[in-house]
This record gives sequence, structure tokens and C-alpha cells, in this order.
Amino acid sequence: MEYLAIVIIVLIAAFVKGVTGFGFALVSLPLLMFWFPAKELIPVLMFCNLFASILIVLQKKEYKLIDKKGQSLIIYGAIFTILGVATLNYIPDKALTAVIAIFFIIMSIFSLIKNKRIRFYNIGIYKTAGAICGFLTGCISVSGPPLALFLNQVNVSNKQFREIFAWFSITTATVALTGYYFAELLTWQTLKLSAISIPLLFVGSYVGKRLNQRIPQHLFEKLILGICIFSSIALLMKL
Repeated sequence: MEYLAIVIIVLIAAFVKGVTGFGFALVSLPLLMFWFPAKELIPVLMFCNLFASILIVLQKKEYKLIDKKGQSLIIYGAIFTILGVATLNYIPDKALTAVIAIFFIIMSIFSLIKNKRIRFYNIGIYKTAGAICGFLTGCISVSGPPLALFLNQVNVSNKQFREIFAWFSITTATVALTGYYFAELLTWQTLKLSAISIPLLFVGSYVGKRLNQRIPQHLFEKLILGICIFSSIALLMKL
């Protein structure tokens, strides 16, 4: 039953990522936590994130897409990922589940609120955003929604968005997985789940990308966020 749940949930979450560009962990983590502990799942999602991001940066680029502000975002993300890993290693399982559920509810509600796009010129804002997203990456493997919200507020093109997002994910995931290894959070079960999930991620993402023009994206995103809120509330009630 557990492995059937993995196949179904990972395929759905990967499909969401293919349509929207992010949201894999946002959808999969709260649902998979009904069968697996959070500390077992977080490294799995990190492996998936790493491989998916590598494919993006390997695509041919016509010009340099990351400026100094983007670089500062990535560097501070990597530094604070270490703090996130240290926090994950010491936080109790039930407390971690509650933190993840509450965070997902807040982020889902915030994502439903449309904000006017503004421009940030202060590089300190990028460092702060990188630090927050890096900490979240190391601690709960979820930096996608807050990072997407931040990049949506700044004046970057779609290509820059994807490039910054991918390099941030590669850098922080590499740091986090190294930390998980030394914290003894990488187990055979984690590696087995990763081996199952990564191929499913590519299949679901491919289908999502093929169909993303046929699905009204704003309605689709609201449906997914609604599912995320519901599953997170159910997790809290389960504690």
C-alpha cells in the first residue's frame, strides 16, 4: 500500500511541477507523510529536486542569466541550508510534522493572494530571501513556494526565473544532502524511495509540460493549493 501511494502521489506532484514549474514538494510531502516519517521523506525530495534542476541548467543558454543579486541569493541560500540541516537533526518528529503542516497552510493561503509586482534594487533583500529559503530547504526541503513568490515580485524574465531557481536548488540540495549524510539521515530506505521517485518525477513532469497549454493554470493552481491546505490540516488532526 505504501509503495502504491508513492507512485500515485509522486506522479500527481510531478504533473503539477510540469504544469506550474514548481510545487513538487508542496503537493507530495504532506500527502506522503501519512505513510512515512518526515525525516525519511525530506532527503528523498531533495534528491528529486537536485536531479530535476540539473536537467534545467544543462539546457543551452544564449546569454548569462544570473547577475550579482542572483548570485548573492544562491550563496546565502547555501550557507543557511547548513543551519536548516542542523535544525532538522534535532527537532522531534511530531514537532517537525506540525511545523511542516502549519507552514504549508500559510504558504498555500499566501500563494492564493495575488500581489502587485514590485522591483527590489537592494542586494540585502536578495541575501535575506536566500537565507530564509536556504534554511527552509535544509530543514523541511521546501523552498520552492517562498522562492517563487520572491522571484515573482522582482523584475526577472521567465528564463532568469528558471535559471536562478535551478541553480539555487542545485546548490542548496547538494549542501543539504551532504549535511544529511553526516547527520546519518540518509538510509537504505531513503535511497530506495529516491530510486522509485526520481523516474516518476521525470514521467509526471513530462506529461505536465505537454498538457500545460490545455489546462487553465490559475484554476489548476488554486485546486492544488486547496488540496495542500486540506492535507496539511488533516496532518495536524492526526497528531
